[in-house]
Formats: sequence, C-alpha cells, structure tokens
Amino acid sequence: MNPLRIAFFLILILTYSPIRANNDFNLLIKACRDCNWVVYPEIFKLRENCEIARHGIFARGMTRCKKIE
Repeated sequence: MNPLRIAFFLILILTYSPIRANNDFNLLIKACRDCNWVVYPEIFKLRENCEIARHGIFARGMTRCKKIE
C-alpha cells in the first residue's frame, strides 16, 4: 500500500468525529416552589432510565427529566 494513502487514512481516522444523536437526559430536582432546578449528577442515556430514577427519589418538591440540548 502506498505510504501517502496510509498517512491519509491515519489522518482521516484521527480527525473523524462521529455525528450522533444526543439522547442524554438530566434529572432535575426542585425542592421548593421558589427554588431553582438542581441537576442530579448522573447523566442518563435513555429517558426510561431517567424516569425510573425519578420515581426512586423521595424528596419534597418536583422532579423531571429533560433532554440535554
């Protein structure tokens, strides 16, 4: 194989950044009506996992899952 072709493929592989859909979700917690939303430290790859974690948190206030833009 041609060394120039090998160099080209190596550069292509090193600079390639895959385009993927962002399906990550944050779990937001609001402890009181006038408080700000607090982000749970773990990022969830699926909304279903976020909803499961949301139902497992027993805190006064509100919780919601929000897609990371």
